[in-house]
Amino acid sequence: LSRTHPGMLTRLFELEVPEVAEGVVEIRAAAREPGERAKIAVLSRDPNVDPVGACVGYRGSRVQAVVRELQGERIDIMPWRERPADFIKSALQPAEVGTVYANEETHTLTVVVADEQLSLAIGKRGQNARLAAKLVGWKVDIKSRAELERERAAAAAYAAAEAAVPLTALAGVGEKMAERLAEAGFGTLTALRKATLEQLTAVKGIGEKSAEKILQAAREYQVVLPQEPEPAAEAAPAAGEAPAATAAPVAEIAEEAGGTDEPEAPPQEVLAEAAPVEVAPAGEGEGEAGERPGG
Repeated sequence: LSRTHPGMLTRLFELEVPEVAEGVVEIRAAAREPGERAKIAVLSRDPNVDPVGACVGYRGSRVQAVVRELQGERIDIMPWRERPADFIKSALQPAEVGTVYANEETHTLTVVVADEQLSLAIGKRGQNARLAAKLVGWKVDIKSRAELERERAAAAAYAAAEAAVPLTALAGVGEKMAERLAEAGFGTLTALRKATLEQLTAVKGIGEKSAEKILQAAREYQVVLPQEPEPAAEAAPAAGEAPAATAAPVAEIAEEAGGTDEPEAPPQEVLAEAAPVEVAPAGEGEGEAGERPGG
């Protein structure tokens, strides 16, 4: 067995953790980037045994032995979950996950996190996201809340623009044809794009060739989104007109008024920077993600 294979990690835990060797605790999934980081998901067959605590050991003794054998490779240990949407929340530790949308058809999990959690969820060079995707076995798409809101706003704007397109804008569709399509339930470009050839040929006056041309025209039509108006530029002064006077500097105003004190500086707003979140390597303390004393 190669030392870079995920199975190597499982074998090492079997040697260090009696509960794993005896089958009380099962390693259900493992993902590695050898020499850098690994994630394992564990499940207990005994309700009285904490699977994560058993693998971590007292003060991290068991997992530290595995880390030393793998020459410092960091290991995250988390409970295994049946539902992928629940599993990915644990797999993306130490990031805090907000909402998860699962697409069963494409096998994709769209994960929404707070803006300040985005870089932590993705990880350095995308490592945390890659390992989580391998562990769960689904594609993972991570978005911030702000990014998701922008995408939804863009989709709503496109849908509104698509609904506003008259069917007569399509090649080969006149007023009477548009009326017949509307009566059949295809009165918008959106509905027409979803129609099938059989549905259109059932409309009075539309043959197979005409239906094919209408469908092609509807699907190839380029919807143009309305442009946001640009801010109006300031008008230049007319010929012979003096430019508008600008405000004199505060210091000059004070001198003209006979004052001797310097103007008081406006208060400055101080923005507190969030302290960076650091994930300590496994074996260098008790605060590592996925580890906790016990077992």
